[in-house]
Amino acid sequence: MSHMMPDDTQKPIAIGAIGGSGSRVLAKIIQASGVSIGSNLNPSSDNLEFTARFKTLDVLDLPDNQFFSRLGDFEAISRADMVQAGNKRWGWKEPNTHVVIERILEAYPSMRYVHLLRNGFDMAFSGNQNQPRLWGPAYLNRPISDPPTPPESLAYFCEVHRRISKLARQPHNQSRILFVEYEALCYDPKSEITRLLDFLDFKPEVSLKELCNAVQQPASIGRSLAFGLKPFDQEDLNYIRKNLPKMLPAS
Repeated sequence: MSHMMPDDTQKPIAIGAIGGSGSRVLAKIIQASGVSIGSNLNPSSDNLEFTARFKTLDVLDLPDNQFFSRLGDFEAISRADMVQAGNKRWGWKEPNTHVVIERILEAYPSMRYVHLLRNGFDMAFSGNQNQPRLWGPAYLNRPISDPPTPPESLAYFCEVHRRISKLARQPHNQSRILFVEYEALCYDPKSEITRLLDFLDFKPEVSLKELCNAVQQPASIGRSLAFGLKPFDQEDLNYIRKNLPKMLPAS
């Protein structure tokens, strides 16, 4: 059931991730494919209209009428930006999208959500710990250090993956949620971008080669290897071993 009577001829596209995952490259790709991602963006291409409405702790307990009112305001701004840009599709990139994606998917039966997944061990040693700092206490149901420690960051990573995976397995979401692994995108951009475009049902306005050129492999891939696995909690290591074994360092 939709709370907002969305226009089903439009399929909003949302990109989320844990902050620092490199989701800017996905924003570039969908923008180059003719999607309006908004006009009020920061240097990382985060949609600041979304940030202002949904990167706040109160959204976790916001009554439906207030939540969908905020979403309706955001949609109106996004559609206006789409018209101004001369596009026919609208969407946004904002890492914190995953925090509220359940209710957004409910509002838009035709939308697509792309979740960028970067190696959780590398993320644990990232300088960007804004999400674990903000959402970690609610997600993990315990106090979090400031700044969050690598084990706390990995615990947050696992909990986010657990939530989004469970959501993606629901029958009505199986064609609406796509995980894109950042490392796979860097190592084989052609295959991953093709998979993304197929999921979004896109015919890009620029060549596949041009889209691939937007992907640059950063030196930070593998930054966790110097630290090993000793700092981390066994429960989180077991989760990754079972669900994301490719993230473990080669023995």
